[in-house]
Amino acid sequence: MTTGACRRAVVAVLVLAGPALAQPLTVDVLLARVAVDPHPQPYTLTADFTATVVLFLSTGRVTVRAQGTYLEARPASGAPRERRATVHQLDVPFLLRPFTPAIRKAVVDLIETEQRLADFLPTQDIFVLEERAGRYVLGGVRRDIVTEAMQRYGQGASVNDPATRRALARWLHTPARRATIVRPGPPYALTATVDDAGLVHQLVLYYDWGQVGSRIAFVLVDGRPFWREVQSESSTEVAGLGRVDGHLVLVLSRHCLNCTTR
Repeated sequence: MTTGACRRAVVAVLVLAGPALAQPLTVDVLLARVAVDPHPQPYTLTADFTATVVLFLSTGRVTVRAQGTYLEARPASGAPRERRATVHQLDVPFLLRPFTPAIRKAVVDLIETEQRLADFLPTQDIFVLEERAGRYVLGGVRRDIVTEAMQRYGQGASVNDPATRRALARWLHTPARRATIVRPGPPYALTATVDDAGLVHQLVLYYDWGQVGSRIAFVLVDGRPFWREVQSESSTEVAGLGRVDGHLVLVLSRHCLNCTTR
């Protein structure tokens, strides 16, 4: 075959084959990206925020609105990031104004406390539930629950096999089975949505007393993603009010990365 004929044959094969399809990422690759921060260098980010918080009390539901400033920083290379919220204006219903300091603290805690998927990776058997156009829905079941189920169903010999553990965790995670694995303590299961880069867009943690979760939209500042809007649910103890469940809608604006002045 001549050189020209070879070239025509190669072109014909490529045309018939069509464009190569990108292969979905494995769960191990996704979890590695979740666990590693691609921007470990020190930084300081400031922003303004508005927050609407619905508090579910034993006496009913109340809505609190807050405005303030937000600070996110990594003090040293590789160190954990820190978040701090300062409330400048707080609108509290008249009947709850005696509890304003406690409510202010609850709002700040809701903003500053982040449930990180990476923190739960060592305690959960995690698998891919589905892929959605470059985003992956992950499911997880607490490892001790999976081990207990493997022993119960005669799969103890495979207790150290990741594929077997993930297959069983996926089955336990189904709505029909999830009610049977409720346990006290740390989250007995989770669901998360992450993208190709390992950025977490949604996280739901299942506890024996209920579930908490967050949904996050990001803005790019100098090519780095930071919170733009956060919707989250949480539960906390508030002095004088007891246990309070809260739903937070947090909107951040005027992001400024490594600014010396505002």
